Amino acid sequence: MKQSIEEFEKQLVYGLRKYAQGGNLEIVEKSMVRLKARYHIGVSLFIDIFYAIRTEKVSFAVVQKGERVFGIDNLGRWHCHPFGKPENHEPIDEPSIEEIVSQCTSAINEIKEED
Repeated sequence: MKQSIEEFEKQLVYGLRKYAQGGNLEIVEKSMVRLKARYHIGVSLFIDIFYAIRTEKVSFAVVQKGERVFGIDNLGRWHCHPFGKPENHEPIDEPSIEEIVSQCTSAINEIKEED
């Protein structure tokens, strides 16, 4: 998934507009080689997003009340931390940014249904 920071951010914004309306994207850090962002959905519910060009590391984590409740990243290999069992690592094929945002949004919708 090697791509520029600008291309990653463009795909991220596109996916958020398509699947996760109603939140606020905060760019925490942006440089030529790294992007850290947080998509705020509520007071204690957000998506942490990270991308590094050199290592090609991609990480998305849905965080509720300070705890990861769902995530997808490629540390080691592509895997998912499933909703309800975020400590697990389930291998997956490399997803697009849009697919990751869609899955994060699905987890957020499950959280909202539980509340």
